[in-house]
Amino acid sequence: MDAIAHAFLDPTVRGWYLIGCLALLLLPMMALAVWFHRGIRHSPGGRALMQRQRGARTCAGDARRRRLHAGDGASIMRDINAGRYGQHAKAMMTRVYWFTGAWVVVNAIAFGILIWADEINRVVD
Repeated sequence: MDAIAHAFLDPTVRGWYLIGCLALLLLPMMALAVWFHRGIRHSPGGRALMQRQRGARTCAGDARRRRLHAGDGASIMRDINAGRYGQHAKAMMTRVYWFTGAWVVVNAIAFGILIWADEINRVVD
């Protein structure tokens, strides 16, 4: 573990690791969005879901409006879980939930290593 912390003292290693972390933050979500939007259109329920999502309110305005927007999202999630949009949409959303959960854990570990190394390498005056 000391070798990892020592490696982060080098600005080049730290910079490349940070670039990798930022790629890990962005690229999987971009790929997930492309996969989801291409795949969800293959069923009538998925097309209905996308049409409803396009008609949902966007997040702008005051705090009261934002609560309504969150309510729209929660309502859509409940309908998907109830099977209103069919098994294809429900299965895709289940995959999205699992992928997103794994992505959060991996990002926490990746950035956690960076934060840990910063604390180990910090010079105390």
